Amino acid sequence: MKKSGLLFVLLSLGISLFAQNVKMPALIDSIHNLSLPIKVLGYGGGDGKTWSGFNKTDRLDDGSVRDRYSNTVRYFTPNNADVSGMNIEHIWANSWWGHLQNFAYKDLFNLYPSDATANQRKSNNPIGIVTASDAYDNGVTKVGKGIDPSDGTTQTVWEPADQWKGDFARTYFYMASVYSNFGNFEVPAGKSGDEYKGLQLWTTAEGLRTVDPDSRLVMREGVYKLMLEWAKNDPVDQIERDRADQIELIQGNRNPYVDFPELADYVWGDKSGQDFDIKKIKDKKNPDVHIDPDPDPSETVKFSVTPLSMVFTALPNKPSAAIKTTVYMQNVDPAECAVQTEYPYQVSLDGEAWSAEVTTTYATQGFYVRFAGAETVGEYEGEIVCNANGADSKVLTAVCKVSSIPFWENFEVGSKGSYAAADVTGNAATWNMSNAMYASDAEKDHPRDIKCVRMKGYVASGGTVTTPAYIMMVSDKENGVGDLSFWATSYGADSGVKIKVSYSLDSGETWLNVAESISLGSGDMVQYKYTLNQKGKVRIKFESLNSGNKRACIDDIQMTDYDGGTAVTDIYAGKKTSGAQSWDLSGRKTPRHAKGVVIRNGRKVVSK
Repeated sequence: MKKSGLLFVLLSLGISLFAQNVKMPALIDSIHNLSLPIKVLGYGGGDGKTWSGFNKTDRLDDGSVRDRYSNTVRYFTPNNADVSGMNIEHIWANSWWGHLQNFAYKDLFNLYPSDATANQRKSNNPIGIVTASDAYDNGVTKVGKGIDPSDGTTQTVWEPADQWKGDFARTYFYMASVYSNFGNFEVPAGKSGDEYKGLQLWTTAEGLRTVDPDSRLVMREGVYKLMLEWAKNDPVDQIERDRADQIELIQGNRNPYVDFPELADYVWGDKSGQDFDIKKIKDKKNPDVHIDPDPDPSETVKFSVTPLSMVFTALPNKPSAAIKTTVYMQNVDPAECAVQTEYPYQVSLDGEAWSAEVTTTYATQGFYVRFAGAETVGEYEGEIVCNANGADSKVLTAVCKVSSIPFWENFEVGSKGSYAAADVTGNAATWNMSNAMYASDAEKDHPRDIKCVRMKGYVASGGTVTTPAYIMMVSDKENGVGDLSFWATSYGADSGVKIKVSYSLDSGETWLNVAESISLGSGDMVQYKYTLNQKGKVRIKFESLNSGNKRACIDDIQMTDYDGGTAVTDIYAGKKTSGAQSWDLSGRKTPRHAKGVVIRNGRKVVSK
């Protein structure tokens, strides 16, 4: 048969016509969809349960158990019962997602047979580098004080032996990808159970030191960098490959980071943002392996989309930031959801290509919604209709508030479901939040739309603040700031709640007061307004002045651009100030001991 000229050239260059190139963030979604187990064993000992799987995945030639946590030799039992002195160990602790006994709880890629003592000492602490001289150390597993990769502080961590560090790193990559849908998605009110088993929140402080539920990378930066290092220093060996082959025969899925170790670099490493051919992952599966999924006894069609309502803000003639939604389907055949909307709203599968309609093709999959833009200031309502075969339609409501205000943070974009410190990107800025989270209790948080930020009090020990409570911009607002306004109130029945507001002109190096202490009332939010009149790049910071559970709720932060006014004028106009303050001759507030010619408390001073 005669080849066409183009086809002949492509084949001669080794270029596949069937390559499916995907890059982050869509790449992690593709890995999730391609690598989920079809079924898992029951948990525990006995035929058809975890120890029967270990008998195939971790059995040495003499019948002993391969233990990656100790050097103690133990042997499998004839009836696949639990091995005395050993536990089933979760690499990603089940307590991290609230002890839910889902697929992740039973997934053999996340489970290893472990010496019971080592497992108990390891507990659910994060992985890291142990530095304490008096740490628990059985020659294979260390547990003790050491460097927590999530933030570089000294915490109780556990460290595996060098020969297993790469294996555990690739387990981390697998869990972060295959169960990436365990992030901070909202569970619809009044819903629970298996239908939403993929929408559980990471819940514990220990888990949140490893997992960032608000990040598409799932793991915190220090954690994935350490795992990349371990994976490089301990490459895949035949033991790991053989174990992956055996798990495929049981679960019908593979760990793509064992098959393609370089894949981790495309998600977390130097190649992030480059295309990876996911067809290689598909082709690696053994076509002779056929796994019948466990039947659903109810066989009820389940179809949900969350969130069901969303609020955007945008400038005239500019698109809004995107909000991600998640489709969950069970017993829907085919597993497709047709999503349609009308201009000026648009939808997208990857957050890059936008149109009036898309179709999801997996049982659990996200898509994005945005407001495309409008010339005129006002509120624009819209609907996004989702249809799946055999299920009632889901209608998502959307409203966009188009305003000429250049900075409007309403905290409707992005998500953060815990008080643990983390960065989150809203519709106007990226914020670092400590002891603060997104919240949506209409009666206690009083959000202006659907969501706001709730900030707890700081944590102190011996008079020293150990965990501050704040929300702070870590990106700059360009074009200065004229007026600042925001809405705030106390949470629920909390009383005596006080906050401080400050701003920075040097990317957060120094902070200057806007309001040194604001006492918040209760009930519906109240708007606070301040004139700053500052040139250049500006960041805003809100801090709690209370400890404990005196909680503040903040929403709808707005800033106008600097328009040529001066803050010096505000001083002479009788604005109340607290303490000594300094201003340069352009009217910009400066640090107390700034060099140059400044106006300090109304007098010109030359500061050297």
